[in-house]
Amino acid sequence: MLEIQHLTYLQNGITLLKNVDLQISANQRIGLVGQNGCGKSTLLKLIRGAIQPDAGDINLQTGKTIAYVEQETIHSDQNAIEFVLDGDIELRRLEKILLQGKHDAIWFEAQQQYEALNGYSAPARAAQLLNGLGFATDALEQLVNHFSGGWRMRLNLARALMRRADLLLLDEPTNHLDLEATLWLEQYLSHYPGSLIIVSHDREFLNACVNRIAHIDNFKIDTYTGNYDDFQNARAERLVQHAHAFQQYQKKIAHMENFVRRFRAKATKAKQAQSRIKALERLTRIMPVHVEDGHFELPLEAPERSPHVLLRTTELSFGYGSHLLYHNVNLVLEAGSRIALLGANGTGKSTLIKLLTGEIKPTSGTVERTPNLNIGYFAQHLLENLNNHATPLQHLQKLAPQQTELNLRNFLGRFGFGSDSENRAVVSFSGGEKSRLALALLAWQKPHLLLMDEPTNHLDLDMRDALTLALEVYAGAIVIVSHDRSLIRAVAEELWLVIDNKIQLFEGDLDDYQHWIEVRRSAEAQKIRSSSQKTPSKSAIAVKPNKKALLNKQLKLEAALTTAQRELDEARHRLADPATYITYTRDEIAQLNVIHAALEKKMTQLEDNWLELELALEK
Repeated sequence: MLEIQHLTYLQNGITLLKNVDLQISANQRIGLVGQNGCGKSTLLKLIRGAIQPDAGDINLQTGKTIAYVEQETIHSDQNAIEFVLDGDIELRRLEKILLQGKHDAIWFEAQQQYEALNGYSAPARAAQLLNGLGFATDALEQLVNHFSGGWRMRLNLARALMRRADLLLLDEPTNHLDLEATLWLEQYLSHYPGSLIIVSHDREFLNACVNRIAHIDNFKIDTYTGNYDDFQNARAERLVQHAHAFQQYQKKIAHMENFVRRFRAKATKAKQAQSRIKALERLTRIMPVHVEDGHFELPLEAPERSPHVLLRTTELSFGYGSHLLYHNVNLVLEAGSRIALLGANGTGKSTLIKLLTGEIKPTSGTVERTPNLNIGYFAQHLLENLNNHATPLQHLQKLAPQQTELNLRNFLGRFGFGSDSENRAVVSFSGGEKSRLALALLAWQKPHLLLMDEPTNHLDLDMRDALTLALEVYAGAIVIVSHDRSLIRAVAEELWLVIDNKIQLFEGDLDDYQHWIEVRRSAEAQKIRSSSQKTPSKSAIAVKPNKKALLNKQLKLEAALTTAQRELDEARHRLADPATYITYTRDEIAQLNVIHAALEKKMTQLEDNWLELELALEK
């Protein structure tokens, strides 16, 4: 479908991609990975024609279309749902013809095409996209210009998903999403009917969405079959063959095994313990890659002694004006606590972190911190407070004026600031480099308690792994807000849910939380479907369906329903028959389960389509 041949691209005269070849077939789902600055986003721009290569060719098969997410903040006087509907270009073209009202051959042909595209259910589809990305029902009619920048980026994403395309390009699609929206997008993309190229630094997101990895390294692209974990394992198997890497790998494995033993001794919840141990097992597999590639570490140390109770909130309440986030919250943070905060955007996770640090004051109640408590606080907005004209060395000298320059340089080197980089001004740093510097400054202070708000933003996958490893062995307490599930699984022992003006312990692991979200979302989606049927798209209101055409389509749907029901009954019978598990191989049984799930999904879709036609006929 898409073929890239001998592609070369120079950025400011410096080679970024050189003699690159890549082929993308129909229904392939590619994860594009590599270190920050290697050219991932540039390659997506080249594919969609926003920039031109210096050499080589990019050939898209005739008739195939590409969709992508606009990266600029949008300005529009449309409401949210109409803005998203504009993403379906073909649907809008047909609506213009139907709205003319001239019932000629062109009009009837357009009406048939409109019905074939399920045009009458388009508002419901747009509403479901918006709901999945975190928009409340009452926000669907809100004007685009009234949303904040982050929410407008979600609108851009919804609009791209609305478009019918053979190839969808996504560049860090989860950057502006919370965990709930990320989980929804992951499920949506896992069933996307076209091909995908996804740039992402979220390991679990890539594992769920892609079946091939394209790795950019040293100006070239190498491809690997499977998801991101498969790619890492393939690289690790090759790298451990090198003697020096293998020796270093064994040392890391021994260190991690020792940590697992200590964790087993302390764990009180078997389910969370198993989740944590699985995460540690995965981390041991990625070690050889980092050893061979010479990646830096992010050493985080805590003081040797720590008070038992670090801080306590009593009857804590907070709100902005009339908008109350919490009411009468009582929490205790103890030494060694490892907590992840869960909850949708806007529930107050970041606000709670700021309250614990003392950056903001509660509306009522108290936050009591143990005297001499050393808190390490990491948040994205703090990166803006770095002195753009100062170097990493100068930043650290300000914190530790009594230390020798050699000691400070050695410390910065452990965070990847070696040779010339510790003498570069921050203004020239990428987002990832700024995050790494902020972590270095935080680590120097040896905090009793780490409060971290989305620490993996701007970090590539290798840096995320390094941060995860550092937090794994950090002996202090941690409270973290993150949509990176790999990080949460590896680091957190308790999950606290921020919801309904309360902060409460979530009994279960991240898989249980995902199921809890799905149940809530299903109820919300039903509410939105009912709402969208009452207030359809302004354009769709004027497009009156032909009753005879609707009846014909309903008859076809009824026939399809009968066939699908028969096939589903057969699949259920085979799965329920004990003989199946004797005569069938494991792979054949797995395939039968896949067929059964697909038929159930098909039945649901057919039933929904039939109901929509019935409503249209009643009108």
